[in-house]
Amino acid sequence: MHTAEIDRFHRDGFLCIPRLVDDAAVTALGTVYDAMLAGEIDVSATDNPLGRITRQIMMPSAYHPLFEDNPALDAGRAIARDLLGVPDPRPIFDMLIYKEPGQTAVTPWHQDFAYSQMPFAPAGVAVPSDQTLQFWLALDDVDEANGCMHFVPGQHRAPLLEHHVAAGEAEYTQRLLAIPHPERNLDLSQAIACPLRAGGATVHNYGTPHFTSGNVTANRPRRAYIFNFSSRRLGE
Repeated sequence: MHTAEIDRFHRDGFLCIPRLVDDAAVTALGTVYDAMLAGEIDVSATDNPLGRITRQIMMPSAYHPLFEDNPALDAGRAIARDLLGVPDPRPIFDMLIYKEPGQTAVTPWHQDFAYSQMPFAPAGVAVPSDQTLQFWLALDDVDEANGCMHFVPGQHRAPLLEHHVAAGEAEYTQRLLAIPHPERNLDLSQAIACPLRAGGATVHNYGTPHFTSGNVTANRPRRAYIFNFSSRRLGE
């Protein structure tokens, strides 16, 4: 990556990547994704809705080899090397989050590090800025109408904000966390939407507040493939 991009990531806590993978990779990933949604590949053990609201399949890599090794992971790993400053970033987590047309539930403003404890990490703790990245790959064209990502830049450098359980039970692993009163606790005037063509992606720090709107379209699905890399080795 260019030094300017690396510097921008460290300053803002996220990047929009217009093209992470080509159309062939989007088609291949989308075909397996759709088979999982349809039940043609049995993912029932981890097909647990986020907040019991939004379709979410955890660890698709456990069910099909394509999600263990694919061009998105290869491209993401190369970017993670530069952003994390390590020669071999480790993939640690993957999931699929699907918002079908008319699924208008939002994913509220939150920081991923809040999920590091049950039911949520306490406000005020430091968020490690050089350990973990999350990639969010669009397998459909996305914009504000069908649920693209939004970020508040710069907040990742501050301690973790307060969170609460917005949906699902506190002991439910796929509970939905949210920053209360985001209009007061975040400067939403600085929020940036990241519309993408299919094959584009975002990457963000675990302390970067982000949000996705519901899918208010009549005929445009929103398939997101999410995968994380860590700078840490097993046992650290």
